[in-house]
Amino acid sequence: MKKLLLALIMCTAAFAALAQDPAPAATPAPAQDQPATDMQPIATSDLPAAITASLEGQDYTGWTVSNAYKKEKDGKTIYKVELSNGSATKMVKFDADGNKLKGKDKEKEKEVQ
Repeated sequence: MKKLLLALIMCTAAFAALAQDPAPAATPAPAQDQPATDMQPIATSDLPAAITASLEGQDYTGWTVSNAYKKEKDGKTIYKVELSNGSATKMVKFDADGNKLKGKDKEKEKEVQ
């Protein structure tokens, strides 16, 4: 009787182990620091002078340009600039004339691992 009970427990454990979902395949997590796919990465030196001048203003003291992106929308060029200050980052959108576009600055605190 003990052997039968032990066999039943072993079979139940085997079925439970096989019934579990396999580990999900490692899918790349969407990059949080990278904007939507229609934005093309550009070198920070390729930013228009008007945007560079805006970034040197009082609003962005202490912030440095990490990445820059550009996109054509409705015949206009939009630039998205990723700024970093220590462990904090934020994204700011500009038009080609260096004017900040409406919308909230997306600010993030990077986790230290």
